[in-house]
Amino acid sequence: MTKEKEHKDEWDIAEKPYESGADETSEMDKEELEEIADEKEVLDAIRKYTDEEDSGIGKVTLSSIFGGDILQSKFVRKQVMWFLLVALLMVVYTANRYQSQQEIITIDSLKNELQGVKYNVLTQSSELMNMSRQSHVEHYLKQSNDSELSEPTTPPYLIRINPDDNVQ
Repeated sequence: MTKEKEHKDEWDIAEKPYESGADETSEMDKEELEEIADEKEVLDAIRKYTDEEDSGIGKVTLSSIFGGDILQSKFVRKQVMWFLLVALLMVVYTANRYQSQQEIITIDSLKNELQGVKYNVLTQSSELMNMSRQSHVEHYLKQSNDSELSEPTTPPYLIRINPDDNVQ
C-alpha cells in the first residue's frame, strides 16, 4: 500500500473525529488528528503545484499571475522552451528592425551628401566651360599685357603629306 493511501485512510478518520460521542476519543488522540490534518494540507499544497495529472494551467487569477504561481503549472513547465524561442525571436526581430533603421538613416544621409557633391561638380563644370570659351579667353588675354598671343588674321594652312592627295 502506498503512503498516499495510508494517509487517505487517516484523513477519512481525521474528517470524522468524534462520531460516537462528545467526550469519547477514538484510537487516535487530538494531537495525532491535528498532525494528520496538517500533513493533508501540506500534501494538498504540494499536489496543487506538482500535480502530474493536471493537463491545463489550472485556476488563473490575477494574484496567481502576479505572485508567480502560474509559472509552476504543468502547462508552463512543458512550454518553457517554446516561450524561450518566442522571446529569442522577438529580440532578433527587434534588433533586425533597429539595424535596418540605422542603415536607412545612413543611406539617406549619404544620398543627400552625394546630391550636394553632384551639384558642386555640375557648378564647377559649367564654370570651367564658361571660362574656357574662346570669347572669355580672348578677353582675359587682352586684359593681361604679358601675353603675346593674339587673334590670327590669316586662315589656317593645310599641310599635305602627299602632293597627289586633293584634300581641301
